[in-house]
Amino acid sequence: MADFEKQLSEFEKRDALVVAASVETQEQALHTKESNELTFPMSYGLATMPFAQTFGAYYHPKGTSLHATGFFITPKDTIEMAVYSSGAIGRLTASDCLQVLDFLQESET
Repeated sequence: MADFEKQLSEFEKRDALVVAASVETQEQALHTKESNELTFPMSYGLATMPFAQTFGAYYHPKGTSLHATGFFITPKDTIEMAVYSSGAIGRLTASDCLQVLDFLQESET
């Protein structure tokens, strides 16, 4: 998330939003936002299993948390790209998303 925060101005230049969602409680999500100095919106309280079943996300075997799941959603509310991770690697980066955004915006012209 810190990667996206560092590149937030680049997303804003492209009129794109960065948002995060978590299964954490409000208190935990606020701590995450504050400790990482995140300024973009972050929701909390996602229901782990319904989210995992709907979107195919990986989750902790006890169903208590989700593994990293990233989506690139277009203005038409379609998922352009999804990345699922079960470990510390294999996540969307801000740079990846900016490249996809540039490609999509160029192809519209």
